[in-house]
Amino acid sequence: MDAIHKLGYSMIIARPERLHKAYRRYHKNVHLVIGDAPPDCIYNSHCIYADFDDGSIQSTPVPPPNAKHLNLPIWKLFGTNWWSNPTEPLSGPFTLSPEPYDFWPPGRDAGKENFYLGYTVEPTCMDTPYVPQGQRSRQAYIFGKYLGYFLLKDYILWDEKGGMKGSLNDDFYLDFSQKENVTFLAGHLSLSQVPEGFTSPPRGIIQHERLARPEFQRMLANSRVMVGLGNPLLSPTPYEALCLGIAFINPVRRLDKNDLNNKQTWVGQHDALIYGGLDEPSVYHVEAGDREGFRAALRKAMSTPIERYIPPHMRSSAFLGRMKTLLETDWRPIAKKLMQITGYKYHS
Repeated sequence: MDAIHKLGYSMIIARPERLHKAYRRYHKNVHLVIGDAPPDCIYNSHCIYADFDDGSIQSTPVPPPNAKHLNLPIWKLFGTNWWSNPTEPLSGPFTLSPEPYDFWPPGRDAGKENFYLGYTVEPTCMDTPYVPQGQRSRQAYIFGKYLGYFLLKDYILWDEKGGMKGSLNDDFYLDFSQKENVTFLAGHLSLSQVPEGFTSPPRGIIQHERLARPEFQRMLANSRVMVGLGNPLLSPTPYEALCLGIAFINPVRRLDKNDLNNKQTWVGQHDALIYGGLDEPSVYHVEAGDREGFRAALRKAMSTPIERYIPPHMRSSAFLGRMKTLLETDWRPIAKKLMQITGYKYHS
């Protein structure tokens, strides 16, 4: 929102079911629409303006910029997707993505045609003071809001033999905290979708009460390392940790056993940190199930300070530039081409 305002634009926020009505009211001043239009709108001639003169794909014209109409022009409609999937009706650059999927290796091509808009954690992060390593507690923050993350096969200490019960009865954290004088701290873990009988994280992990965001940021800033459990995927939180000078342990759940150092084959909790080239001492990539590797990463992260780090493409200035491109590009000829490629037609 700040980027939009800095560029001199205002915002109208409407629920999907009221999107068409809101556009009709303010249509002369609407530069573009960001969000997911209702399914009953995107192929509806009473909702979307695509101006099919003869219904053919080859000669589908895109209306001139000053066309008088009250429907949503198809070239102004941009969908959002946290993952790499395209959004209807036009996909490609009309899908806004949170990560630069062109970083992903060959063979993982989904999302590479999307428009990388992304986001920035810089403003909120920089409001939280940086705590020098020597003033921090020997604290490791367990990243995750669901207890069920300990029960998934992506879990960093998943034991095929132990299964679910073994994951929660594991004394790894208790043993490490006692031997290394480390406190493992976690948020209040939700029990949603957890089998009956599982109510607590593994021994050695302390859950804190729910905190307002500023308090959470200050508490987090006193940690030395953030531990990924394997989920959630591609979350903004590891970026916030790095911006506060906190290393992140990134579980890798799939790699080439015959070429362990080939990161192009890796699939982990936060792939953007892998393919973006981040490594120790900021990010420790640990194969899921590798207890010794996890233990070594914890030790090293606890004793190796890092400065604040924000990836260049996630700086406020970089995000502002992409937002400016999104708002000021003439998307009509691109929409026309994609309508022909996708075979866009009204359904009603």
